[in-house]
Amino acid sequence: VVSKQQIIDRVWSAETGRDARVVETFISQLRRKVDARNPPLIHTIRGVGYTIRQGGARS
Repeated sequence: VVSKQQIIDRVWSAETGRDARVVETFISQLRRKVDARNPPLIHTIRGVGYTIRQGGARS
């Protein structure tokens, strides 16, 4: 599981002042592209962050 802050730190430099809403927007865009015709790969772990799982597994 990767937190929103970890995504911000790895994708954008800390100096850019990005916040969690930016991550949510990009995750939403990724879901539309990646999960459009397949079982979802990107899963939200509420209060923790995001994970990628094959076959729509939720464990």
